[in-house]
Amino acid sequence: MLKNNNKTLKEQLIDIIKNEIEEGVYDINDALPREIDYQEKYNVSRITVRSAMSELQNLGYIEKIKGKGTFVKRKKISEPLLKIESFTDEMKQKGLIPTTKDSNISIIGADKQCAEIFNIPINTPVYKLTRIRLINNIPIAFFTTYLKTDFNLTLDSSVYNSSLYDYLNEQNIYIKKVKQYISANSAGKEMVEKLKCIQNEPILVLKRIGFIDDTENPYEYTIAQYVGSKYEYYFELYK
Repeated sequence: MLKNNNKTLKEQLIDIIKNEIEEGVYDINDALPREIDYQEKYNVSRITVRSAMSELQNLGYIEKIKGKGTFVKRKKISEPLLKIESFTDEMKQKGLIPTTKDSNISIIGADKQCAEIFNIPINTPVYKLTRIRLINNIPIAFFTTYLKTDFNLTLDSSVYNSSLYDYLNEQNIYIKKVKQYISANSAGKEMVEKLKCIQNEPILVLKRIGFIDDTENPYEYTIAQYVGSKYEYYFELYK
């Protein structure tokens, strides 16, 4: 039975199903109970259940597939594009649990693209850091970050399981300005393996160039590849 409170029966049912999805009772692609199951469990009408399901579909929580049923469709995580903030801090502010796995840092010779961005000769030593970023234990993105060797950074990969920017700040290195470029790609074999996504699934690619002062001398170059169905960036503009 639903409670007799200020919310309508439909609103209460929406809250129940939405909370179950967000709390992990149902995972992505899981089938939800039948409409008649909700009718009987909560003693509500068929119209109430169908209206709640339609609203949840509009909100991006579920997807109805004709002849098969209703399935969980994970709502995309949104992040503002015009803001300098670490992935870790941004997710924590949303009440999500960010984690990192398979961190690996090494020193390599800069390739042509990296050399052009940093304005250094090809094969100049740079740090290369790769990480898989997860939200609530679900792989969301694969980060490849290049950093100049102007400062000595630890080669202990476990240090980078937390926020990179927090670690840099501890070393008195502060990213004060960024340039970001967005493009699209499709998941190849590597991304399918790392992000547990589908072959050729849309991938959102964000390239970020970070500066530690007010000059045009970059220090950080990151290529972040996000699963398109789980993540999005947004702009907030004012007239």
